[in-house]
Amino acid sequence: MKITCEIIQDLLPLYYDNVCSEDSRKLVEDHFKTCKNCRHELELMSADIYVENQIEDINVIKNISKHWKNDKLIAFLIGVMVISALSCMGCIVAYQLIGSYVASDGTLVEPFALIPLSFLSAFVTLLSIIFLGILRLVKRKRLSKI
Repeated sequence: MKITCEIIQDLLPLYYDNVCSEDSRKLVEDHFKTCKNCRHELELMSADIYVENQIEDINVIKNISKHWKNDKLIAFLIGVMVISALSCMGCIVAYQLIGSYVASDGTLVEPFALIPLSFLSAFVTLLSIIFLGILRLVKRKRLSKI
């Protein structure tokens, strides 16, 4: 039975990647002995294909990736800033609403834990504002170089 070039063409990618069975490999190699066209197809597969625009495409994708990572960082810092600012205000409002009172045994009862929490939230808000400012300065400096 003669194997057609169409069958060999179907097997060539498997043969090239070395994932075909031993019988298929032997079949392809036997066909190569008599068919110059199929050998040429295999040579074309193994030849490096260079596309001139490929380097430009890679650079564009890298730039997009870099900007996306920076935008993710900026979005994260804005989210931290907003949440910590809301947390700070919430602690202050809750402290004022709950208030303090003197218990029957004479001890002062107040939600004191809300005060350090509000200071901690304010500190995190301030840090995120500073980091956002630094990132914007770095971004502006990069843009001025271009």
